[in-house]
Amino acid sequence: MARLALYSGLTLALLFALLFAVATAVLWALEAPLWLALVVALFFAGLQYAISPFIIQWVHKIDWVTPDSIDSGIASLIRSVCHEHGLREPRFGVISDGNPNAFTFGHYPGNARVVITTGLLEVCDHEQRRAVVAHEMGHIIHWDFVVMTVAATVPLILYYIYRFGSRVRSRRDGGVVLAVALGAFIAYLISQYIVLLLSRVREYYADEFSAHTTHNPNALATGLVKIAYGLARSRPPAEKEEQVVAASAGMKPFGIFDATFGKSMAVATAGAYGLTDDGAQATTHAADAMKWDLWNPWAFFMELRSTHPLPAKRIRALGNIAERMGQARAFVVPDRAPESYWDEFGMDLLASALPLIGLVVGLAVGVGLGFAQAMPVTGFACIALGLGIGWLAKLAFTYPMGRFGPGRVASLVGEIKVSGIRPIPVRLEGQVIGRGIPGLYWGDDLVVQDDSGFMLMQYRQPIGILEFLFGLFRADSFIGQQVIAEGWYRRAPVPYLELWKVYLPSGEIHTCHNWAFAFIAALAVMGIGVLGGLLGMIGGI
Repeated sequence: MARLALYSGLTLALLFALLFAVATAVLWALEAPLWLALVVALFFAGLQYAISPFIIQWVHKIDWVTPDSIDSGIASLIRSVCHEHGLREPRFGVISDGNPNAFTFGHYPGNARVVITTGLLEVCDHEQRRAVVAHEMGHIIHWDFVVMTVAATVPLILYYIYRFGSRVRSRRDGGVVLAVALGAFIAYLISQYIVLLLSRVREYYADEFSAHTTHNPNALATGLVKIAYGLARSRPPAEKEEQVVAASAGMKPFGIFDATFGKSMAVATAGAYGLTDDGAQATTHAADAMKWDLWNPWAFFMELRSTHPLPAKRIRALGNIAERMGQARAFVVPDRAPESYWDEFGMDLLASALPLIGLVVGLAVGVGLGFAQAMPVTGFACIALGLGIGWLAKLAFTYPMGRFGPGRVASLVGEIKVSGIRPIPVRLEGQVIGRGIPGLYWGDDLVVQDDSGFMLMQYRQPIGILEFLFGLFRADSFIGQQVIAEGWYRRAPVPYLELWKVYLPSGEIHTCHNWAFAFIAALAVMGIGVLGGLLGMIGGI
């Protein structure tokens, strides 16, 4: 979910950024007044709102179908909600992708679209399908498209006030204007977090809408466990066929295209689908997966920058609703940590800062041994050496090259002492079931599923165009294949595997070189420092 929102937002941002940047440059060159800059900012906000749904439909491979052709329970729920609230039924689409997900977009409730994936259909039972669609309907009923668009406009306006106010130099009241500009910048930073907070609050309300509409908050809670933590196993072939045959037949006549999603235009949400493990083991895996959200210090800071609440908090809120309805909680969410995880958090922060620390130490040494002695080459060499050593130390922490031991999704998501910078080297065996962003035809990330669940595989190369070309021309050939994936398991806050190597059944090995390129670059910087230091000492420069 978070990745869907992030990447969709980035795609739309790229589309608008070029035009927006040109317009801003023109305004600066013409020394346009602030009021004209604000008019332009509002124009672009309105333009984005107007065309974003069409862009989403253009870039996603969506098959538009009738809800009845997918699930009569979904169809009856949509009709019931629309009748109760006096709305036109939203257009309904399906993306053919094994990665379970769902999202909603549109201009206003009267022209909303609800989209789900075949992966969600595959792992959902009747009640859980209704729960996820009810959540999406909650976004429509609450006018979230409009609310989030208006909210996102405020940071934009504040930023423009800062940018155009800060250029004042010679006017008599320039000092006052600059002070206002600085205040606008501070307000801009605060407003960004307020908008994200508003988005998270509206997710809770959509969850509550689903719970009260279906009278089954536990259906959405179990679904969140699956979509957020990947704890959904493959169903037996016969059961798969029984559940998705109607969907497959209904989609064949429809065209396919890709889309991405703008944070302020469409409110994407996690799809709910049911537990495919039974009994105590499934409950244990789910409880273990939630501990990271509740106990790891990184979770708090990452949620501040997220459009969605952490899944464990949503599940806990749904449990509270279930109890108010006289129902038992689906999961008892653990509250107390057996130990403190702040020491690992501190080490992570230290590792993240190692390049900066190396740079500062190198600068201090360079000033004493080089610049103060009129030996600039030696001074710069010390800086390069310090930066290179710090960079290498960080990479050694971030990319441990020990044994890539065998792992399973269910056990990995229960690990608490892991973060975006502190990984676990692991080897996963499973089937590639879809793309990281369902329906995005140039998407380079993939999803692998083993016998305990599924996980995002993050594909990274040193040059971005290589990732794009892989997504455009190669990624589809991986889908459906049994693979062995080696890489580094991370959580930030979504669990994912940063790929190193993927072994295909044909014997082909596909390698990601991002980490190796970083090591080579760090070694090169350190080498420059060593060489420069030798030259400086020999030549006295």
